Amino acid sequence: MVFVTCWQGFLSRFYKLDMNDGPILYVGGDEDDRYLVTDALEAIGRSNKVINFDNGMVLVDYLKSNQERPFIILCDLYLPQMTGLELKEHINSDDQLKRRTIPFIFLSESVNPKDVDDAYMSLVQGFYVKVPTFEGLKKQLRIICEYWETATLPGEKL
Repeated sequence: MVFVTCWQGFLSRFYKLDMNDGPILYVGGDEDDRYLVTDALEAIGRSNKVINFDNGMVLVDYLKSNQERPFIILCDLYLPQMTGLELKEHINSDDQLKRRTIPFIFLSESVNPKDVDDAYMSLVQGFYVKVPTFEGLKKQLRIICEYWETATLPGEKL
């Protein structure tokens, strides 16, 4: 029993199991994209719950009413009601949301260099141009998730 407890402690130090169990939040304006991203995350073996949002205001409402720490936010650039950039700026301007330090990654079909520049100026943690194949999407999502599993965020046990 002591061995199991020590082993779990060892694993949680290196794999941050407690911080990686939160839901993956995906904000995409297109129902097909929401389905594909969810399906790809399941296909790569992610056990995180995936919560889909069709616009940024619904995500903001969710974040304000739910204190569970999400693993990451994946966001399309072009959304109804507000763009992904406007959503990121809204999160940055709200002290309560900003202090939660949730990794915010754009996953968009945009290939406009200005969009990429604007995204990084808004302090986004990553920008990925969504690949057109399911296998490519799975690879992108695997890379994103593996990176954030090993990154150290504020508030984590060190």
